[in-house]
This record gives sequence, C-alpha cells and structure tokens, in this order.
Amino acid sequence: MPSPRSEDPSKADWKARIAPSLSTSLRAVSDRITQTAVVQEWLREASMEAAEGLGGMSGMQGEMQGYMRMLNALEDRFPALLAAVDELTDGCGRVDLHWRPMNPNFSRVEVAFDHDFTVKLFVRLAAPTPNRAREALATVTTALPEGDPFPNRPNVVTGLVAYDGTAIGVRVREHLAEDGQGRSRTVSLLPEAGDPVENLSGPDAVDRLLQALAPADASSLG
Repeated sequence: MPSPRSEDPSKADWKARIAPSLSTSLRAVSDRITQTAVVQEWLREASMEAAEGLGGMSGMQGEMQGYMRMLNALEDRFPALLAAVDELTDGCGRVDLHWRPMNPNFSRVEVAFDHDFTVKLFVRLAAPTPNRAREALATVTTALPEGDPFPNRPNVVTGLVAYDGTAIGVRVREHLAEDGQGRSRTVSLLPEAGDPVENLSGPDAVDRLLQALAPADASSLG
C-alpha cells in the first residue's frame, strides 16, 4: 500500500472533517471529502487514467471496469480515509465512488452502506440504554424534510443506527392528521435480514431498537 503523501490528511484529520456531518447528512459528508484539495486533484488525474485504460471499451461494461479501476486506486491512494470511515461507522460503512465518466468534474467520493435502502444519515449509539436510543431516534427525526406533509404522502427520512458493529435502518414518517390539523409520527425498523417492523410509536421504537442492536443489554434493562 502506498505511503500517504505529506500533504494528505491524516486519519485524525479525516475523522475531524467527517464526524460532524455523519449524523446530519451523508451528502454533506460527501461534499466535505470530495471538496478536499487532494481529492479534487486525485479525481482529475485518476479519471483520465481510468478513461485511457478502457482502450475504447464503451457501454455498461466499460463504465464498470472504469469504476473498479477508480475505486481500487482510491483505496490505494487514501488509506487514512478508509481507516477513518471504518472507525467512525463502527465497521458498518465504507468509502465509495460515484464516478461520472462522461463528466468527471461531477464525480464524488462518498460514505456508503450496503443496504437496499437509501440512507441519509448515520448515528452511532453511544450506549445500549433507553436514553441513548431515544437520542438516536431524535437525531434521525430531526432530519425530516421541512414543511407540512401532504395527505397520504408523509415526510420521510431514513437513517442508520449502529452499535458494536451492528446497524439497523430507522425510518421515520411524519403524517398529516386526518383533519388536517397537526402531525403524527411513526417509526419503522429496517433490519439487514428479515422483514421490516413498521408503524411503531416512539416508545415501542426505542425498545425494539435496543432489542435489535443489543439484545443482551435490552433483556437486562427490561
């Protein structure tokens, strides 16, 4: 693995850059990584090298080969970034690349999670206690879109909450009351394996979240 260049951010630098935005917006995390000067320089150089290495290959196969070349080069070039993301996400996240071969200036480096739903934010559960679980749920809820939900079309946000290397999706829906006055919220838990647990109230969601992430601790608390 190549040694980091002297001007590269250290693992501590990357953690300081990424951590404040993880629990609010993964898009903001991507911005903070991608807009770093050394990443911008690398994206320009690596995109040209990847395009040249395709040897005229086009279509989906060419794009996939180019993406894999870029991703491998990214992992080799920024080991401190990979280590920072691994630590901050408790091993649940990874560094990924949204490569735009036809317009490399719009390519992005991202923090990704291998789930079949889109994750807007990541929350690390500080401890397997009801208070900490409520805080995690509140953090996800804070990221709900602004404005009133429409009838039959709730405001929705999906976060990922993790503890000790295990992560579960937490989806909060904010509904408009039937009479059009006020709002109500429901929570769904999206486990990595198994069916979603839907339409939970706040207290039920806290209990089920703890059971999913730390069953032994949840049993002792109950």
